[in-house]
Formats: sequence, C-alpha cells, structure tokens
Amino acid sequence: MISLCMIVKDEESWIARCLSSVREGVDEIIVVDTGSRDRTMDIAHSFGAQILQYPWKENFADARNYSLSHATGEWVLWMDADEELAGGDALKLRMVSALQEHKLASLETIHFNSPFRPRQDEAYRLAQCRLFRNGGGGHFTGGIHEQLVLSGTDAGEDASTPYQLPVRLFHYGYLQSVTSLKSKHERNLKLLQQSIADNPNPDPWSLYHIASEYQRVGKYESAFRQVNLAISASLRQTQLPPSLFYKLKYSCLLALGSFREGWPGIDKAISLYPDYVDLHLYKGCILMHISQVEAAISAFEHCLTLGENALQYMVLKGAGTFYPCYYIGNCYEMRGMSGEAERWYRRAIEYSPSFAEAVEKLSRLDEEKLAVTEKPSGNTGFPISSLHKNSVCSATPPDNLWSVIVLLSREDGPISALRDWAGKWQPFADQWIVVDTGLGEDARRLACELKAPILLLPSGQEQSQLWERLLDLLTSPRVLWLNPFEVVGEEDREALAKIKNSQASPHSVFSINLCFHKGEIEQDNWKVKRNRLAARESILGCNPVTGEFIAVPGCTVGSTAITIGSGQ
Repeated sequence: MISLCMIVKDEESWIARCLSSVREGVDEIIVVDTGSRDRTMDIAHSFGAQILQYPWKENFADARNYSLSHATGEWVLWMDADEELAGGDALKLRMVSALQEHKLASLETIHFNSPFRPRQDEAYRLAQCRLFRNGGGGHFTGGIHEQLVLSGTDAGEDASTPYQLPVRLFHYGYLQSVTSLKSKHERNLKLLQQSIADNPNPDPWSLYHIASEYQRVGKYESAFRQVNLAISASLRQTQLPPSLFYKLKYSCLLALGSFREGWPGIDKAISLYPDYVDLHLYKGCILMHISQVEAAISAFEHCLTLGENALQYMVLKGAGTFYPCYYIGNCYEMRGMSGEAERWYRRAIEYSPSFAEAVEKLSRLDEEKLAVTEKPSGNTGFPISSLHKNSVCSATPPDNLWSVIVLLSREDGPISALRDWAGKWQPFADQWIVVDTGLGEDARRLACELKAPILLLPSGQEQSQLWERLLDLLTSPRVLWLNPFEVVGEEDREALAKIKNSQASPHSVFSINLCFHKGEIEQDNWKVKRNRLAARESILGCNPVTGEFIAVPGCTVGSTAITIGSGQ
C-alpha cells in the first residue's frame, strides 16, 4: 500500500493534473492545506483525498511531517502540486512492494527551467528519493528546500540505499513564469536568511540555496560569493561539498564571463566528481573562451563519451549530446574550419532539432557558402482567406464548432513556419484566439491573418482570471488548446476529426497525450496527459503554463489515445 502525501496552498491550476497522473499508483491520498482561498480543496476532494488543515508556520518540513503522521501505507510517496508523473508510469510505483532490503526508492525527476512553456531541451534531470518505507524513521528537516532524512541519515546523500524505479516525474515549479507568479524568490530568500541568522555554523545547504536564489534572478556575483561560503562551510564540517555546489560555482563564473578565474580550479572539482558531465561541459566552455581550442574540443568530446544519464547528479539536458556538438562547431569556426563546424552543428541539430543557436549558426554558414543575396519568392504562404473560416456561414452543426486557443510569444516564428503550422490545424478551427505573452512581429502577423482576437496574458496573480476573459471572446461551444508548432500524426488527426464531426459525446472534457520528447525507445519518451479539448461549460479555468483546461470537479473526462507532439 502506497500513501501519497502533499502540502498545498492555492493550487487549483495544478492539483488536478498532479492527482490525475498518480492516482492509479497509490492507495491513499493525503493533502495538507495551509490556507487555500481558491477551489484547491474541492478538486482534491473529487479525487478522494483525505484533506487536513494545517496553519502555516513558515516551515515546509513541519507541514510535510504533519502529512506523514497521517499516512497508513507501507510506503510514502511525496509530491508537490506543480508536479506530475509521466503518462503510464503511475502503476510502476507498485514495484516497491517487491523490494525487501531497500528503504528508499528514487524517481527520475525532470525539472523544466524555460521562460514560459515547458521545453524538452531546457530542463535538468536527477534521480531523487521520492518514496520511503513508512515507520522507518523517515521525516523532513529544514524550513525551506526541506530534505528527507531516514534514521538520522540524509537520504539524498546515501547513494547505496535508493532503488531507482523506471518512473519519470515532471516538475514545473521553476519555470520562470511560475516563479514570478508565485513570488517564489522573495519568499524563499526570506525563509533561507531567517534559517542562518545568528548561526555561527550555518547549514551549507541553506547557504547553497541562497546562492541558487540569487542565480535564478541573475545576481551572479552575489550567487558566486554565497556558494563559496557554502563550500567553505562544508569543508569546515569535514564534509565533501556536494556536486551541486561546484556546478553552481562554475555556472556563475561562466555567466559573469570570468573564464580565467575558472581555470584550472574546475579540474579540482572534476577530480572529486569525474563522471559529472556538466562540469566537463563547463570546463570546455572555459577553455574555449581562453583560446585553448584543442583542449576545449577534447573536453567537449569527453562530454559525448560520458553521455547524460548519470542521474545521481543534477544533469543539464543536452550536456552530453547537443551542447558539446554545438561548442565543438564553435571551436572549429574559431580555427577557420567552416566545413567541420557545419558538420558539428548538423550533429547538434540531429540531437535537438529545435536547438535555435545551432540552427542559426548553420543558416549563417549556408548563406556564406552560397554567397548570394536571398530574393523574395513572392510566396506569402496560403492566402488569408483560407486561414480564416467564417463560422457564421459554416454548415457544421453548432455543437461541433471549435474555438482554438493558441498562446504565442516573441520566440515563435518565423512567419512562414507559423503559417504552415496554422494551416495544418485550420480544419479544426472555427475560431482562433491568440493569447499574447509578448508578441513578436511574426506572431502578430499570424494573428492578423487568422483574424484572431488577441488577449494579453494577465500578469502575476491575475493569471487566474484568464479563463474569465477568454469566455468573453469565445464563439464556439467546444474549445481546443494548442501551443505553437505542436503536431499530430495522420491516424491521430483522423481520430480528432472524428470527435469534431460526431453529433454527441458522453465526455465533456477530453484528455490528450502530449509528448515533450520522442526518444528512440518508449522509456525515453516524455509523455503526459493534458485536458486540451473541452465543452466550455465544463471548464473551471485554465493553466497557460502547462497549456490545458481545468475541469469542473465531477465532470466526465474522456481519456483519448491521441498524441500531440510538442514541436519544441
């Protein structure tokens, strides 16, 4: 028996997604609420959760431990509302029932850190202890960034005990849009500084997390000073500074452009953690910027040898694949070898087709190679009239009209690619609505050609009002949410068309598979469920970050086999 334990506050935009992803793998759901003022508790109750109230005492560990005290399962799983399990992974949690010796189990956690939407190539991966045997002394310590401790031992540092399950957990809480919305930086920094106040021997992890907060908002000098204090504190306590401390230190030096200050000190860090690919990537960048090109190429090639699956470390997505290929291309350009540079840029794009820097470099090299001025073809894509479909004149039955909501930003382009993408979805759109997160010129032109009303994404806490504002613009009874460049295969396209053309459906909300990342094998796929299609009266709200609708508690949600590719 597995108990899921959570602490929440005002998470109506997230909690349904979290609980829906995990409920098949747990037997008990315990939700500790620390003062929600929205419909978080109503949604949790609809999933059969045991709901407990706990007054907020500015201490996350205390709240988590309160949830643990009510768990009755043999194993405890802890999650946050802004997390979810990958599609199909929940039942794999049951594998812990066969474990005899282990007291801990880890999951592959994928932490997205892109500006707004989750992007497959802007993430960190880590095997993190998320399950432990109940009654074995497991509890949390630390007022913030709390750590799991088992029988007096830091569970995060005892690599011999956790059993890694083939389960992936996606975390959205450190997307830049989410941290600004929840004012996480100010809250975290306040609690961390309180934890070290008047303490002559501050906890190294508290110092590290303060440094991390400074780095997150671009205060790299402060972050560098603070992480050095964390390293010194560890050494004073005769502890080996964790790998994350060195990763943060050298990432700050790179951000500051202090390349010579990073050499040769980074070799000392690598001697402590020789299989940590991120440190080797940083070493290559430092060497490249101090013009030691051959040594830099060697460091980047070693990254490719290491790969990026040593998940006992926090590993940057691409550190063992497309980033070293890209930087090797840079190195060959520095040596005037454009042919070799092109080959490595193409290899980077093979690993990550959406890696913009490599695409731009390759495009520039191609232009130089052709040595011709690009001439306009006169082809502006498909005509505006084919993009815009007048729903008033449509012969489609009114119940089958769809409004398509798309969230666009200045990063989305070029216009030719946007036109091509919109044209593929046009048969499903009786109305387009564009949500503006900071429109670039290409995105603005597309909205004009679609004759789509543009709604400015509310900022801060007002994002909860987005759905109310969308309701004023909708002209169709059903609503489909899309993000730019998302694609669907031919069979899934036909299945989606069948839903649109059907006269009636028992489901008011449809859950669709979203694939962030397509791997060579099924286990490599990053696939989740999203409520992307719904009857407007069945929608409580929407989450623009994950790109989905929040269903009214109790409404019928139909799970489809349709898969949309992220396209990012």
